Amino acid sequence: MSTTDGTVKQVMLVETELRFSLSELSRACGVDAALLESLVHEGVLAAQGGHPEQWSFEGSVLPRARAASRLVRDLELNTPGAALVLELLDEIAALRSQLRRLRE
Repeated sequence: MSTTDGTVKQVMLVETELRFSLSELSRACGVDAALLESLVHEGVLAAQGGHPEQWSFEGSVLPRARAASRLVRDLELNTPGAALVLELLDEIAALRSQLRRLRE
């Protein structure tokens, strides 16, 4: 996908009805399940189920899980740091959306 200024943007579509177990999400992100467990406990990822062995994740968590994994791996952040960065990025996106609506 390219934009009018010639730059290329990557787009990821994830089936919303897709479900992941903890081990499947771990493989999809290329990270240890322990990291994903930590991200769930920090509130970064939402899991359904009582225990990690029973957890189920919606397909829509995949991009967020991958982003958090990259923050931990590439920037060597701990999970609370990755959680804070993602929260701030969400806030920036919400503010930009609000600003666009005000300009219309």
